[in-house]
Amino acid sequence: MHTVGDAAGDPAREPGPVRPYLEDLPLELWDSDDTAESRPAPTRRSRWRAALPVAVALALAGAFVAVLPSLGEPDRAQPAAPVSGDSVPSLASIGDNRLLRSGTELADVRCELPPLRGGQERLHAFYTAELRCLERAWKPALARSGVPFAPVAVNITDDPVTACGELPPADQATGLYCAEDATIYLPRARTLEAFGLTEEAHIATLAHEYGHHVQHLSGILADANRQLNRYPSGSPPDRELGRRVELQANCFAGAFLASASGRGSITDDLGDAAVDDFRNWVDSETHGTSETQRKWAARGFRDGDMGHCNTWYAPSEDVA
Repeated sequence: MHTVGDAAGDPAREPGPVRPYLEDLPLELWDSDDTAESRPAPTRRSRWRAALPVAVALALAGAFVAVLPSLGEPDRAQPAAPVSGDSVPSLASIGDNRLLRSGTELADVRCELPPLRGGQERLHAFYTAELRCLERAWKPALARSGVPFAPVAVNITDDPVTACGELPPADQATGLYCAEDATIYLPRARTLEAFGLTEEAHIATLAHEYGHHVQHLSGILADANRQLNRYPSGSPPDRELGRRVELQANCFAGAFLASASGRGSITDDLGDAAVDDFRNWVDSETHGTSETQRKWAARGFRDGDMGHCNTWYAPSEDVA
């Protein structure tokens, strides 16, 4: 979930439409009362209950960036250093995931999306059509990596019952991915308040949430959970680990957008705009700066190969 930031008043931001920040870190990474007994380490505080700040508005940047910057190639021979100061130890074990080995790319797909509308049925139809397209892109790549596929659902009801517990209040979260019931929750009222009918924002958000589902299927989230249990909630290594999870989901979303852009409903311009939309997410200790968030989405869009989405081998400064 994206923790709500307080950068709306940052004078460096360009003026533009205003929307709340999206909260989207998967609840699988958070301790809840229902899942605490299954944890190998002592239960940690539920951060979305205890530590999320109150939501504020996010000023969207007005200018479209056609040329997207990217991060340099990570040094695969040098994973992040062992525990020292603020660094996160033992990342190599997560980065060695079979999905992240070089050569894994998404299939090219043609997405036929219905017009985006705000009504319950029409909005759900839009998300469902994109989900089917995401499945067609990801399923062959998962199979080539030996990762069993399982579908994910999308729920847009305003007061959903989730296997991960109650949703945080509307002023703290817009949506979330719950691994316990393999469902992406994007309550309609919250989502429309956040994005309006800006097509690229909806497309990018769902692709990012699906990235968390891919992390769950491949075992990356489970490995990240084991690492999270080593650190106090809110500590520097805890925050860095969360950024690596989130930025990888951005990169996965960018890879999907590359596989779909220029075909069907996702035109080249719409694909570019969806990648660029990631810079509209405010700076956050749990997700990185808005520029870093966009860079990882652009990296997936440009390179496609899942090896380029290996945030676990990236130096700390590339996930800041």
